[in-house]
Amino acid sequence: MAPAVGGIGGWLVQAFPDISSNLIAAAIGGVLVWSTTTARRRLKLVRARRFWRALGGRHPLIVLGAHDFGPRQRWARAGVVGMGDIQTLVEIEAQLRKLGFAGKITESKQLTPRELSSDLVLIGGPVANDVTRTMLAKLDAVVSYAFAEDPDHEAHVVNDLRSGRTLAPQYEESGYPVRDHALIIRTPNPLAPGTSEIVIVAGCWEHGTAAAAEKLGDRKLLRRLKKMKHFEVLVETTVVNGAHYNTKVTETRRISAR
Repeated sequence: MAPAVGGIGGWLVQAFPDISSNLIAAAIGGVLVWSTTTARRRLKLVRARRFWRALGGRHPLIVLGAHDFGPRQRWARAGVVGMGDIQTLVEIEAQLRKLGFAGKITESKQLTPRELSSDLVLIGGPVANDVTRTMLAKLDAVVSYAFAEDPDHEAHVVNDLRSGRTLAPQYEESGYPVRDHALIIRTPNPLAPGTSEIVIVAGCWEHGTAAAAEKLGDRKLLRRLKKMKHFEVLVETTVVNGAHYNTKVTETRRISAR
C-alpha cells in the first residue's frame, strides 16, 4: 500500500502545477464571463433608465382602455380589458419598477382635462383606447404612421404615410391573426408640448401591443433609440395560439422637433 500511496503522492506533486494552472484559468474565465454579463446588464439598465428617465421621474399616468360590450357589461360595469393590454400593463409596470420609477394606472374615460395634459403612457390603439385616438388625431401632421380601419376584420391596419403602403395583420382561415403589427411612438404631449410627453404602445390587435411593450426593454432597440428623443417604431410579431413570438423591429424613425 505504501508504494501505491507514494505513487499517488508523487503524481500529485508532479501534476500540481498543471492542476493549479487549470484552476486559475477556469477562475479567470469565470470572472470574465461574470464581468461581461454584469456589464451588459448594467448597460441595458442605463439605456432603459435613459429612455424612461424623464417620464418616470414625473410619475406618468399609464392609461388603459376599457371596452363596453353591450349586454356583457352587466357582468363588468367598469368595462372589459383584453389580456394583451393587461400583459402590456404588467410589462411596462415591471420596467418602471425595476428602474425605481412608478406610474399611476387609470382608465381612459376617467382622465380629467388636467391629466390629459400630463405625462402619459397609452396602452392600445384608437379602438381600444379613447385617449390614444385623441392624441393620434392631434399628431396627424407629426407622425408618419397612422392606424386605419380594416372593416373586413373589424380591426386596424398600419398605414405608412411616407410610402403609401398598408401593413395589415395576416389571418388563418378561421379568422384569428397569425401576424400582427404595432407602433411605439414617443412625442411631446400635443396638449402640453412644452411640459409633458406621451408614449403610445399600440398594435392592430392586442398581440402587437404586448409585443411592442416587451420591445421597450430590448437592448438592441434601446441602443438604436439612444440618440432619438422622440421617435416612431414599427414592430412586427408572429402569433401562435394567441401568444406572440419572434417580435422584430422593422423601422425606427426620428420625430423632429416642431
